[in-house]
Amino acid sequence: MEARTLELVFPEHTNPLGAAFGGFVLGLMDKVGSYAAARRAKKPVVTVAVGGVEFKVPIRTGDLLEVVAKVVRVGRTSLTVEVEVYKERFGQEDGRVLATKGELTYVAVNEQGQPVPVDEHAGAD
Repeated sequence: MEARTLELVFPEHTNPLGAAFGGFVLGLMDKVGSYAAARRAKKPVVTVAVGGVEFKVPIRTGDLLEVVAKVVRVGRTSLTVEVEVYKERFGQEDGRVLATKGELTYVAVNEQGQPVPVDEHAGAD
C-alpha cells in the first residue's frame, strides 16, 4: 500500500540559510507515512518509532517535494513504512532528486487508543 503527496517549501519552512528544517521534513514524512499505514490497516494508526532517517541533500526554499510512503512490513498490530522525499526545482535540469529517506513504524489502534490486530491480507498490494 502506498500514499504520496506534493508540498512546496516556503520561507517559513526554512532556517536563515534557506535550508528546510529537519522537523518540517520529518513532519511531512510522518503524515504521509501514517496515510499509507492507515490505508493498509483500514484502521487509525499512531506513530511508535522513527528510524534510519537520512538527509541526503539539502532541501531549499522553492523546492517542490514529493513524499512517497510504502508499507514494507506488517506485524500483528504494527506496520513499517519506508518514506522517501524527492525534491525538484522548477527550471533546473537535475530533475527529481532523492533528498531524504527513512523508516517509520505505526501501530493500529481502536477508538480508545489500544493496539488492535491488523488483518494480514486486508488492503495488501
